[in-house]
Amino acid sequence: MKNIFYLIFGILITSCSSSKLEERVVIDFLIDNPFFKNEEVRIVAEQPINRLLSLEYYEKAYEDRNIRLGDMIRISPESYASFKWPLDTIEVKILKEIYKNEPNKQLWKKNDFRKTEIKLIPSDKILETINDISHQYFGKKGLEISKPLITSNKKYAFLFVRTFNIGIPFGHSIVKAILMENINGKWKIIETFIDPNVIS
Repeated sequence: MKNIFYLIFGILITSCSSSKLEERVVIDFLIDNPFFKNEEVRIVAEQPINRLLSLEYYEKAYEDRNIRLGDMIRISPESYASFKWPLDTIEVKILKEIYKNEPNKQLWKKNDFRKTEIKLIPSDKILETINDISHQYFGKKGLEISKPLITSNKKYAFLFVRTFNIGIPFGHSIVKAILMENINGKWKIIETFIDPNVIS
């Protein structure tokens, strides 16, 4: 009985700790992101994007890292400097196993974005809402974002983001995976990954 109590207590502590860590990643991302600094993003979709998408982008970019410029690259890092890859394929596979069966039902809450003045929109009503508020936020942006995917050593985190224009029917303006590193207790963006074959 005592062992069961300790097991349940351990799971609750780990879950609470993971939740706090994810919250910190999101807050630091928002603070570090020019869209939020410039108040360009006005609405956020309530349903998070599947967090494994960011890992898939990273994996493809890692596999294509030695392809010469001009050849078909599926996903590439955006930086011009030579990027040091913090995870290899073994680590990526381990993370995929950890997150693959996770239900994607945990919705964003307004409190998750408390440092910003955004409007949280139910995903099934997003088009209808955009039509209603386009006069108010015309030319501003909406955001779809994944929950953070955090590496087992708690040193790196991935996010996947899509932004779209409000009131301008040109699809998504940004689609990218973001890699962040915990540097002295602050999560900093160290690389972003895009599909160079897609024009947003």
